[in-house]
Amino acid sequence: MDEVRKEKEVYADGYSCLRGGDFAWGLAGSGLGIRQASVSAAAANPGRTDYSVSGDRLIWLEPDADGVKQVHALNQRSGANTVLTAGPSAKDAPYVHGAVAVWADKGSEPGATLHWDIYTADLETGKKMKLNKQAGQYGNPTTDGVGVVWYERKNYGSMIYHDLATGVEADLGEGRFPVLAGGNVVYKNARDGGLSLLDVSSGVTRALVSLGGANAVDWFVFNGSHVLYKQKNSATGSKYVLLNIKDLTAQPMDLTGMKAGGTEYAFMSIGEGQAVFQEEVDGAATLKQVDLTTYAVKPLPIDAGVKLIGISGSKLLYSKKDDYIESVDLKETPNPTPGPETTPSPGATPNPGPDADPGPAPGTKVPVTIGAKDSRIIGSSGGILSAVNGWARLEISAGTFPDNTSVSLAQAELETKEMLDASGKKLLKAGSAWQVQAGAPFLIPAKLAVRYPQEEPWTSKREKLGIYSYNPDKGIWSYIGGVTAAEDGFVQAKISASGLYAVMLREAQFTDMSGHWAQQAVEVLAARGIVNGMNGTVYAPKAILTRAEFTKLLTAALGLQPVQTDKPTFRDVSAAHWSYPYVEAAAAAGIVTGDAGLFHGNAPLTREQMMVMLMRAIGSTTAHSPASAADPVKLQTVLSGFKDNGTISQWARKSVAAAVDKKLVQGSGQLLKPKDSSTRAEAAVIMYKLLAELKLL
Repeated sequence: MDEVRKEKEVYADGYSCLRGGDFAWGLAGSGLGIRQASVSAAAANPGRTDYSVSGDRLIWLEPDADGVKQVHALNQRSGANTVLTAGPSAKDAPYVHGAVAVWADKGSEPGATLHWDIYTADLETGKKMKLNKQAGQYGNPTTDGVGVVWYERKNYGSMIYHDLATGVEADLGEGRFPVLAGGNVVYKNARDGGLSLLDVSSGVTRALVSLGGANAVDWFVFNGSHVLYKQKNSATGSKYVLLNIKDLTAQPMDLTGMKAGGTEYAFMSIGEGQAVFQEEVDGAATLKQVDLTTYAVKPLPIDAGVKLIGISGSKLLYSKKDDYIESVDLKETPNPTPGPETTPSPGATPNPGPDADPGPAPGTKVPVTIGAKDSRIIGSSGGILSAVNGWARLEISAGTFPDNTSVSLAQAELETKEMLDASGKKLLKAGSAWQVQAGAPFLIPAKLAVRYPQEEPWTSKREKLGIYSYNPDKGIWSYIGGVTAAEDGFVQAKISASGLYAVMLREAQFTDMSGHWAQQAVEVLAARGIVNGMNGTVYAPKAILTRAEFTKLLTAALGLQPVQTDKPTFRDVSAAHWSYPYVEAAAAAGIVTGDAGLFHGNAPLTREQMMVMLMRAIGSTTAHSPASAADPVKLQTVLSGFKDNGTISQWARKSVAAAVDKKLVQGSGQLLKPKDSSTRAEAAVIMYKLLAELKLL
């Protein structure tokens, strides 16, 4: 077997195939649904492998009379079966999206080399052409109908993008097994075993899954909104995980536990609202169906021995030995008796990873009893749901759902009162809980507002309240937001998925902060997960903060997602450094600019640097410039009360004046001390005031 064809290959729109083998992996389609009736024209010849399906189109590899595999295409609507290739060269990795087919072909390349070419065919016109302009060890072409992406097997992988309309070819940078869908490319990181996403139009890259050591993504499928992947932590341990890429706050959600040993199966497929994977259960090959909205998992009853093809729309295609294509509508499959695998899970619940504490035992999970609810059909213009006389309210903006969607907001009674957060610590007190169910994914977040009791300790500690989402597999609750100043008596947060949510009060206390002038700020930020203590019990308020540490703190306060770029913005912050994704996020938001291409992340943060970054942060979240003291006369007036105002750097004066004018910072006596280093206590108070300024407390 040629080296190019030895590894598991992963294809576009969430399609995957095991290249070079006799078993065809399913290729999930996302176009028109196919006819339910059997179609004898697409006979499942045992020699056929590497199926790909998109709407009514299927392509595959099939040996000719000489035993050479050729690329075939079938239009199931018209019944037309076309052989796209006829030469003696080896072919690999066929993939189709709409009327565009792509594949790898040895073509004119000498058989002794590792070079492959990338070909495409227009299934409407029959026109074929070679895409790559230079020779290379190419493989895994995928397309979204607009462009084609493939990669070259060298070093850590090099991805190439070809625009079908202009013929322009672009280097997308390092990455392996790229999958193109909807203008985004998801690919494997060869360095850390995880996954990243690249927006083709903007060039912005962000990390999706970061792993390391013995942990790595084995293979994955991608449909433009979700990534379904198999993760391995050793030679024998593996699990299936789902991630919603449209929700920037979402974390990977485990669909199965880590299982060691047993037979591993190659089939995974993902469609518009459903996904399917195959695993061993009690010694038998078992298909599992996943609802992409609720993340519910259930067995999918299909006869053993069929050849699985993939998902087209909402239908899973397969073929039996009688040479017929058949399908099962995933939207109509019956639900089994409710159990652990059918419990909905919120899409934004973090996944601690395979090496983390697995969480509480199953007996500590929180069963719920659903009470009064409000159910409505929400169209593209949005709407509001209100339950229990307005105790909870779900505000859905226009564009959250593209079509009429069934949405419900129901009161949930928690039958277990011991609540653990993501770190395994007990939450002090749980308030009301609510189940949100929607019949489609959230394209943009909705606002959930829940009333909290007007009594102690809820009222005096309202800034420590938050809305938490529940992960039933881990038995933990994760903070997603908590604005209490916007509406009297209510906690508000943005949610991006169906799931179980609750208002909770979490106390975070440190032994060295009792009676400290920054105690309130530190404890509120800790309750919100923005700051952490050291060794779990102390905060170390006098410790000096570095530029990198403050940048991470600031991005957490603003809710900025970590960012990965093709090339680091600063020469002294490599992609391997812990602060890299936070520095890149701050740079992308215009909060940090560095000095002559350097960031100096390990340098102590000065007070004037902190004020500049603070005002840039406010500017990045508002439509107007925050430099309210930009007027020279006002600037002089604001700073004139400080004896050391002449020591403020010229580049920082406007921001320092604006920060003082907004009362975000204050001096010590008549000194502003712009060149002094900033402490952890000072930074916490600054972050607390920033949240108040942005009305996020």
